Amino acid sequence: MTKKLFLQTSILSFILCLFVLKPAHAILSKLTPEQIQEAIVYGQKNKNLDMAAFSKPWTVSLGKGQGSASLFTAYHNLAYKARKAAVERREFTSQNIQEALDVGNTLTFSVTVYGDEDNFAMYYTAKIYQKDDVIQPEFEFAPEIADASEFWPNSPSNTARLVFKFPAKDIDLNTLISFVIVAPGGEEIPFDFDLPKMK
Repeated sequence: MTKKLFLQTSILSFILCLFVLKPAHAILSKLTPEQIQEAIVYGQKNKNLDMAAFSKPWTVSLGKGQGSASLFTAYHNLAYKARKAAVERREFTSQNIQEALDVGNTLTFSVTVYGDEDNFAMYYTAKIYQKDDVIQPEFEFAPEIADASEFWPNSPSNTARLVFKFPAKDIDLNTLISFVIVAPGGEEIPFDFDLPKMK
């Protein structure tokens, strides 16, 4: 009887430890049904906002014409896909929801940069600084030719959107990170993200 009671207590303690030791970050944790519904409502309700305003909760901006970076979390990605479906006037199905939530074990950043040459963006790279670590992206996308910016023909006359994906396993999701864009000459442009505060 004592062994059985001890075994039950040990199993219960082990299960409780699993919940207590689980990381408290929101970025890669599975969304609850309430959070899923909240993200869908946010996307549908805000379908008429431009992308900058829509993505503001997940964006660090350096100012007009200076650049910005947005982090696509599971919540942000789901809200974005719900918005897209609403704009296109199509049903947002359970399959669409599952696909939107399947962002993998990566942190994905979408970055807007400005420059004067039409091919300026193709030489940009990125990295993440966290404590003493430097983390390199596992995926990079930069267009060969930039688009005309809202300032054209004045400087900065071109703009481009870059995408960088980083392996989440290398990143402590419970602390601040500095996501850094590196210009061709080596200039580093930092965007600080407080990961524990992000949905």
